[in-house]
Amino acid sequence: MKTTGLAAAHASMLLWALLIAVSFSAAAQVSQAIDPILLTGLRLLFCALVFLPLLLREGNAAMTARGLLGHAVLGLLLALYFGSLFEALRYTSAVNTGTMFTLVPLMTLAFEAVLIPDSRLKHRIVPMLLAAAGAVLLIMKDTGPGELPSPYALTVYGIGCLAMALYTPLSQRLKANSLKGRGPVPMTFWNMLFGALFLLVFCGFSGGWRSASLLTLNDFYWLMYLAVFATLATFWLLHRAIGVIAPSSVISYIYLSTLFITLFHWLWGRQMPLPLELAGALLVGIGMFALLISSRRAVSAMVQS
Repeated sequence: MKTTGLAAAHASMLLWALLIAVSFSAAAQVSQAIDPILLTGLRLLFCALVFLPLLLREGNAAMTARGLLGHAVLGLLLALYFGSLFEALRYTSAVNTGTMFTLVPLMTLAFEAVLIPDSRLKHRIVPMLLAAAGAVLLIMKDTGPGELPSPYALTVYGIGCLAMALYTPLSQRLKANSLKGRGPVPMTFWNMLFGALFLLVFCGFSGGWRSASLLTLNDFYWLMYLAVFATLATFWLLHRAIGVIAPSSVISYIYLSTLFITLFHWLWGRQMPLPLELAGALLVGIGMFALLISSRRAVSAMVQS
């Protein structure tokens, strides 16, 4: 692993965090009358179709049975996460789901310890806890009384968070075995294709497909924007960084997305920062900086060895 590759990977994830933050405002522009699982399935399907010409140009369209199984498992994890998120949002607030999501990088660290053990994992625990605490402070500022999640929502979204936490380390583990040599383009294409198929099949059984008739031209434009920038670009950047940065460090960039959303509110919403927000922003900054230093030390140790 080269230091230049590490810098490029971190730059990719910085852009990833920014695109994720912007996507929340864009998603709000789509009609709420349309089934969200259907929308997500269409987003993933469109992204896969966009990547198809690139896949054919690279000559990576061929796939073994073991490779297809690996992509199907990863696609199922994506479908589980998005499906659980939208189901949980029917019974609890976005604040609660956002707070729960701060546990995903820590869950990823646990899966990473099992799937790709490394003696340096313990050095990431404290920085990730700091960043997670900061993200919780930034999210919880909007919490009102009586907003505790229902046990059902907690269980459903908890399963989804476990699926998302497993996605990154399992991707790296499979890329060393059945998916060896797969670049960001084929990884993104096949995972999104399978994820889309699982979600669209679910919509077929649940009846969510009927809401497709409510799609307007404006909804279609925003759906295409979300597909290209909030889904296609972010997953390509994610798979570009996987293998260069540790999985738990990769997914920890979600904390920066939370910070970016708060910064947008300060700048464009012309809101004065609250003491709780300032404390949260400081903790996120310290935690992410410590993770960056940890990554650089890991590269130096590998080079010396």
